[in-house]
Amino acid sequence: MSSNTVELPPSPPEEDTSASNVLTNEDLLDNILLRLKCRSCLVSAALTSKRWLRVASGLFIPDFCASHQPRLLGVYVSSCDDLSSSEFIPLLQPDVVNHANFGFGNLPAPNVWDCRNGFVLFEFGGETLHHTGIAVCSPLIYPSMDRVMVLPRPPQPPCFPEYPHAMLLPTDHGDDALCYRINVRTWESSYDTVTVMVCVLRLGSWVIQCIATDRLAKSPGQILPTTVLSDGKIYMATQAGYILGLNPIKKAFFIIDLPKGVEHDQYPGNFVHCRGDNSVLYLIHVDGDNMLNVWLRKMNDDHGHNDTSAASGSANGWVLRDTISMRETCGHLMEQGWETTDDEDEDAAAIMVTGAGDNAEFVFLELGITGVIIYMHLKTREVKQVYKREPDNDYLISVRPFMFVRPPIFPVQDAHECEAAPHQE
Repeated sequence: MSSNTVELPPSPPEEDTSASNVLTNEDLLDNILLRLKCRSCLVSAALTSKRWLRVASGLFIPDFCASHQPRLLGVYVSSCDDLSSSEFIPLLQPDVVNHANFGFGNLPAPNVWDCRNGFVLFEFGGETLHHTGIAVCSPLIYPSMDRVMVLPRPPQPPCFPEYPHAMLLPTDHGDDALCYRINVRTWESSYDTVTVMVCVLRLGSWVIQCIATDRLAKSPGQILPTTVLSDGKIYMATQAGYILGLNPIKKAFFIIDLPKGVEHDQYPGNFVHCRGDNSVLYLIHVDGDNMLNVWLRKMNDDHGHNDTSAASGSANGWVLRDTISMRETCGHLMEQGWETTDDEDEDAAAIMVTGAGDNAEFVFLELGITGVIIYMHLKTREVKQVYKREPDNDYLISVRPFMFVRPPIFPVQDAHECEAAPHQE
């Protein structure tokens, strides 16, 4: 051997941390998949191999969902003018947005009614408020399933307005309905008499779930667009200082009085109600001093009876959960638009509530004459601007949050042809 030749030591034995051992170790694979950012990333990873798909779609799912609570991905903003159309505004996770389809296909003039569990329910077509059809899409489902599905037209009894009061997606686990249509009529001959028809689309066919008519203890005035479906019951805001509830199974109305001091100031409104877990109803209200108040009420039965006492801070059964000063929280956004307004111009300084999340986790507010719509997380007080209306647009604006789908939806392998088909754990 030459004196200038260096003899290399033998190669060390291959360690267990090689790529093949890592990717075939199911315990380690669980830990890797748990660190993915979102559900759509998990679905993409599951398509890598049959082994990964089996691991990702098995008993691993509850752990992944527990560590990836639904988060706000973006909002659909709708302006209810004669050519209404909805626009998606991304708020979080731009990498997810880039791999999703938040459009409406080629359907004209889409207007979003509801977003829930990863689905978007919208109407389309027509050059006025009388749209020609309804459809549903799921932006985050893997690419072969993100097509828009046009739904059958619902029944239209002659005694109800052609335009529905509300279109809603199901909220309860185990509800096999695709969507609900709610029609409302108040009778001119008796302003305290209300008729509501609830239709449900199930297995491709519309059926009338209930038609309820009753003479209420006090006239609702106008029944406002804000409508919530929770635990099988329907809750509609009114101008008369109460929320009108309907139990479709019993075909019975019930009245939930608002907290003392909460009044409906002007259209579109200074309050909204939203659903919560465990049969809780929330109310978000902005008062004349620009204080945002969050109320909750336990709905144990059709009359909202509970054990809350006046000593614990209740008002007509409601409990005040939080109070937030809009001046302190949003002052940097409010001053720019309000610095030139007259102190006596109440309309210019009014704060409108344009939307809210389940469990009153967050709220969307329009800051008076500024036209700025903000997102506020009610626990952390985080505030950010999400939208600004055009100067010549003075129509009602609604904001509907779009959350991450839960649980993830995976393809399954056909035993014979090995083709992917949709499957939800």
